[in-house]
Amino acid sequence: MRFIDKVVLITGGSSGIGKAAAEQFAHEGATVAVVASANIAKAAAVVNAIEKKNGKAAAFVANVCDVASIEKMVRDVVSTFGRIDILVNSAGVYYQTPIGETSESAYDRMVDINLKGTFFTVNAVAPLLKQQRHGKIVNIASASAYTATRGFSLYCAVKAGIMMLTRALALELAPHGVNVNAIAPGNTATPMNEAIRTRPEYKDLLATMTRATPSGQTYSRPEEMAGIVAFLASEETRAIHGATILVDQGRTAGLIY
Repeated sequence: MRFIDKVVLITGGSSGIGKAAAEQFAHEGATVAVVASANIAKAAAVVNAIEKKNGKAAAFVANVCDVASIEKMVRDVVSTFGRIDILVNSAGVYYQTPIGETSESAYDRMVDINLKGTFFTVNAVAPLLKQQRHGKIVNIASASAYTATRGFSLYCAVKAGIMMLTRALALELAPHGVNVNAIAPGNTATPMNEAIRTRPEYKDLLATMTRATPSGQTYSRPEEMAGIVAFLASEETRAIHGATILVDQGRTAGLIY
């Protein structure tokens, strides 16, 4: 029960890693603000699951591409719970942006959700944490920030940007008692990649991915990522600032022949 009396705000909290993190924090005693991108019913479903296990949570919505929407959501969370102690930036998208074929709108969506959304959510929450002289921020980078993937150049660049953003923010906020760190997930079983994991037309691709994964576990579980997120948000990490923990089943450690 590491998070009793703590309020945790999680963007992208209605699915994938964000959902698993919401459930993890609630299980350990936190009050969780579950934020969906547009459909509050998705966040409410996570809240209902948490409450069925006697946890505490509430549903919110925010378009992280829109600064005004982020700021309103943060005000609503503070109005509801009185404070924010931990911020997890889990809102994100993943899709191909092949060079010569990518539209400006596809570019904008990738950058706005993954990078702009992270920056401006921190921008809205950081003053509260600085005033408290204590807080934790956990960003979601990617193993794609370490190893490039053909056809996903923009995603790789944006997630590398999250890593450097995490380091720079740590320099700003560490003097105020705020830890800023990140995790870099490898392949993780979420709704975004269900087709690759389940459809027969992706069988060869899945086999190639498995051969390239030293542990043999091609996809990690979201709960495994949530455990690392919770660790970075705990008091055990007071001395960790600006770090990114790579959680990729060893896939970027080197080549497998």
